[in-house]
Amino acid sequence: MTPLYSSVSLPDEAEHEIPSPKEHQTAALQALSQAREAGTVKGLVVLATGMGKTYLAAFDVAQFNAKKVLFVAHREEILLQAEASFLKILPNKKVGRYSGKQKDREYDMLFASVQTIGQASHLNQFKSTTFDFIVVDEFHHAAANGYKRLLEHFTPKFMLGLTATPNRTDGSDILKLCDNNLI
Repeated sequence: MTPLYSSVSLPDEAEHEIPSPKEHQTAALQALSQAREAGTVKGLVVLATGMGKTYLAAFDVAQFNAKKVLFVAHREEILLQAEASFLKILPNKKVGRYSGKQKDREYDMLFASVQTIGQASHLNQFKSTTFDFIVVDEFHHAAANGYKRLLEHFTPKFMLGLTATPNRTDGSDILKLCDNNLI
């Protein structure tokens, strides 16, 4: 007779360890800190796929000691992965989601789809200074209208763009959207 329930193994202890920055992330974090000390309020980080851009952003949010964070992406899968990564670095922060079906109002870190929050009717629900730190993932998409509206609406203390592919086929200059600050 086959058992009705299979045994479930406990998660590896390593899953609960707080990650620490890798060497290239440490260098990027130093560069971000130095850029801010020099008065930079927007910056673009370009790292290859799999090099830890999301963790870098979470480490930088922690380094910045941000109170209200907005993380924007164009796919729910990216938002969910980012949320999990951020919570590993900042486990005591309250997470919210802002997408088609869910529009949380209480959060320290809000993970939002650009398709929703980038609409004027949704942007108008937020003061321009609501977030002191904004992360825009897949920044090579930032030349699109939803992203442009978002970037024009908010005035965070710092905005971090992340991409693995900074060159757009349509020739749009995404670096200009970060005040030409490649970090």
